[in-house]
Amino acid sequence: MKPENKCSERIRVGVIGCGPITLNAHADAIAKAAHVELEAIADRDEVLLAEVKNRLRPASAYRDGDDLLNDPRVELVIIAVHDRFHVPLARKALAAGKHVLVEKPLGISVEECESLRHSLTRNRVLAVGCNRRFLPGVRATKRFLCEGGGEVLSYRSHYYDSTFRHSVTQANKFPPGGNVIHPDGPDWKSTDKRVYNLVTHSPHLLDLARHLIGPISAVRAVYHEAGVEADGSPALARGRAWWVDLRFINGSYGQCLLLLPRAGEFEEGFEVHCSGGHVTCTYPYIWFQRENTRIYSASLKEFRSPDAQDCHTFRLQLEALAHSILTGAPQINAGLEDGIACVKAIVAASYSSLHGGPWIDIESVGGDVASPYRRDGELAAVG
Repeated sequence: MKPENKCSERIRVGVIGCGPITLNAHADAIAKAAHVELEAIADRDEVLLAEVKNRLRPASAYRDGDDLLNDPRVELVIIAVHDRFHVPLARKALAAGKHVLVEKPLGISVEECESLRHSLTRNRVLAVGCNRRFLPGVRATKRFLCEGGGEVLSYRSHYYDSTFRHSVTQANKFPPGGNVIHPDGPDWKSTDKRVYNLVTHSPHLLDLARHLIGPISAVRAVYHEAGVEADGSPALARGRAWWVDLRFINGSYGQCLLLLPRAGEFEEGFEVHCSGGHVTCTYPYIWFQRENTRIYSASLKEFRSPDAQDCHTFRLQLEALAHSILTGAPQINAGLEDGIACVKAIVAASYSSLHGGPWIDIESVGGDVASPYRRDGELAAVG
């Protein structure tokens, strides 16, 4: 991609969607990021739009995302809406000549994600919001694996949602006015937590595995539900767990554990063992920007830890994207192919879990998590 601006300039950002992820993450990131300024916001909920406009003070506010895309001053569009709108809006944004940062997952189905390849031109940048890549411990682990880690022997990661996480994050959301447009298709959040949890939360696990270890070639998965006592409530909540085994193209193996909810605190993390040492990394609560990483180097016979003084991953991913746009530097954010590969792995995991847990080549699947199928014509049963 050829640079179109000088590095001293600023990227004017438009945000489509004023929900929790914008209020809790993107708004603060835009306010603090270098070479970035908020130009416009859009949301169909007029009450929410008015409240957010009053707080964030953008130059323009639109009731329709298409109007924001037609604003010539907007150069980069952040898509922070329902998952089913991700690909259609990304396609429109690219057609309008905008750069794009789309929240994870890239899309719902394998086919719609692959179709974006025809929309992305060489002078546009599309990034997927996989902000965990920018944690200091993740960056230090990536350097260690590239420079002295040697052959990876095992990789394990986990994502434990909390019984009280949303009482913290959702408190910042303005009450909607009721004019929210719901996309066509089932509302998995209300009707199918098996599907919703995998689509919403596993992209962090799967993108991080791909980022650190390499492309994933196959997965196998098991899904389990059990009743657990929710903290502070006499009612039983359904505990849901996904075990997803990974086979990487380089011959390594790994596993991701997705547990929702865990009674108690939220936590994410990973553990890598390799011929040159090992790494453990945990980030107890990403919204509060905390982490703990220990890297052991066999050649140096010592442990070390990054200082983690800057863990504002939403700001860091935005600054990295702005740098790529302004200078033409190679993109370090998750890109289109990363987003496609992640959705394929998610769909393959769902297919595997519905068929007794066999290994599934991620290139062999199509459809979405609720209705996965094999591209060779073998249909998956929907459980």
